[in-house]
Amino acid sequence: MNKYYALLIAGGITFGTASIFIKLSNMTPGALAFFRFFIVGLIFFFISRVDFKKILKYSPFGFLLALHMITFIISVYTTTIIDATVLVSTSPFFVILLSRFTKFKNTVKDIMGSVIGFVGVVLINYPLVLGYLVGNVIALFSAFLIALYTVFLSRVEENSIALTSAIYISSSLFTFPLFVIQGFGKIDLTSVLSLLGLIFLPTLIGHTSVVIASGKVKPQHIEIIGLLEPVIASILAIFIFHQIPTAFQLMGSALILFSVLYIIM
Repeated sequence: MNKYYALLIAGGITFGTASIFIKLSNMTPGALAFFRFFIVGLIFFFISRVDFKKILKYSPFGFLLALHMITFIISVYTTTIIDATVLVSTSPFFVILLSRFTKFKNTVKDIMGSVIGFVGVVLINYPLVLGYLVGNVIALFSAFLIALYTVFLSRVEENSIALTSAIYISSSLFTFPLFVIQGFGKIDLTSVLSLLGLIFLPTLIGHTSVVIASGKVKPQHIEIIGLLEPVIASILAIFIFHQIPTAFQLMGSALILFSVLYIIM
């Protein structure tokens, strides 16, 4: 297996822990969004010694990543969690539509993999509950933002560590106003441990794997592998929240796993 696909799969698995840590934490969305990017950005800053010019240069990527996260959080609060999850999972389709801006061309395999993966996400969240129009539109916009981020990131040629540091630090600056407005929330041992988990798993490993693989792997494939998130979250929910998966969730998970294997084989 291509090492970049292996890295993305590891990242996709860690993405599945994000919703668990967020649900366990009592900190505000603004605090979680700010600190997860700021702390990881600082870690890479001391490794790469990235300068201010690069932070400014790659700030558009930090803005897209921050706006994606903020709009997803807003969509969760303004529509059903099910609708938000499914609609944000349309990102592979947006990448396919935006492929003209990348060096990678669409193939029938890419389209089929996206369709299979999306059907899997729908099944995991079946039966769908009709949410609210504004929230659903925001969730779709969030999917478009992360697709745009992945597409344009594939065109950048830069040291991965320096690029990651620049993106995370600038992203933390864009999420800082939300943190100021919302504050810390409740700080206790569970919240601190959840924040650390959010920092070191879905952010340090998950989002960083996307940056490293960009330009080496089709952005369509990056987004499809990212669909592993609901599969892993469902598995973890069994042991942490004692949420037993339904037959539809099992079928949906199987389809997502198949879509990932389909595109990397």
